Amino acid sequence: MNNNIKVIVDAGHGGEDPGAVGNNVLEKDLNLRAAKYMYKRLQELNIPSVIIRDTDETLPKNERIKRVLEAYNNEPNTILISNHINAGGGEGAEIVYALRNNNTLANLALNNIGEKGQIKRSAYQRVLPENPSKDYYYILRETGNTEPLLIEYGFIDNPNDIRKLNNNLEDYVEGVVKAIADYAGYEYIEPNKESNKEYIVRKGDTLYSISRRFNIPVEELKRINNLTSDVLSIGTTLYLQDSENNSTYIVKKGDTLYKIASIYNTTIDSIKELNNLTSNILTIGQELLIPSSNEPIIPEQTTNYIVQKGDSLWSISKKFNTTVDELIELNNLSTINLQVGDILLIPKQENINKIYIVEPKDTLWSIAKKNNISVEKLKELNNLTSNLLSIGQELIIA
Repeated sequence: MNNNIKVIVDAGHGGEDPGAVGNNVLEKDLNLRAAKYMYKRLQELNIPSVIIRDTDETLPKNERIKRVLEAYNNEPNTILISNHINAGGGEGAEIVYALRNNNTLANLALNNIGEKGQIKRSAYQRVLPENPSKDYYYILRETGNTEPLLIEYGFIDNPNDIRKLNNNLEDYVEGVVKAIADYAGYEYIEPNKESNKEYIVRKGDTLYSISRRFNIPVEELKRINNLTSDVLSIGTTLYLQDSENNSTYIVKKGDTLYKIASIYNTTIDSIKELNNLTSNILTIGQELLIPSSNEPIIPEQTTNYIVQKGDSLWSISKKFNTTVDELIELNNLSTINLQVGDILLIPKQENINKIYIVEPKDTLWSIAKKNNISVEKLKELNNLTSNLLSIGQELIIA
């Protein structure tokens, strides 16, 4: 065993940088899912490792590079894995390795991903067009003495790949973990799976053959695993029984992950992890597993806000004493870009002013009457020195 080799795990993009977007999925979410699993497995194998980010954090380029170089003081014998999902209509996995390194580790990782059922594209190097002596990607170019790999596990805008990534991403990451262990000389041990509760789909398997093998009806297998079709992918993990403690929830019209998490006093991440969700998109009638020991509570109330010219999620979050992340989750947003006229749900909290948006033909008198307040009070609350109003203007009415 070579105890000198260490590993840095990076989750590409994050926070306000979603990365690629396709099929209602954000790249940053899959990257973080891959990185967290990789780091967990490296720890289980006692391979020295650190993770650059383990939350949905906005990480500017200079800060990301700083964390990489400071992780092990820019020492040699350090592997850097930057986890990504591709876009552009292709299919399969590919790996980019640095000009300063050979292709040994990259080929090991790509071959292992292929053995887990993903299409193999290539392991290659890419140079800056204006300077062929430098790597194209900064995560390879500016990361000192590390041996970096930029791994693209599949294409987010390819229907086949996104299905594989939703179901098998951890399997592909496991292939990379094995490549690291073999390359660095660490003992590799397969992840611990409880054989009586889980089954890994193999070549030639069908739902019917698996149901007969374990004496479980096909429909029961589909229900337990939230399957909407009979199609299986090699390497997919199938659960053979319900969790003993988890409860279920049927998605209704108007539900969001934020709302459901609030009802059951749990977190959005806990629900997504339990149900293997990679996006916040829900469909009516969808069955969700709810983490154990979470009793329903009265959901947090919300109020509506109409987006005005010049608004941003940051400015709105400050105005209503909430956070950007909470607004994104509550409104099921896949982008931080807002359009004038958009209606946002705002968490209702104590001491938040009630806002009225001025409409055509409104006057101070009509607004005051409509909201049971005097014109004088209305002008006082809003520091108005005249009775002139403009359409779309925000007025505090309580």
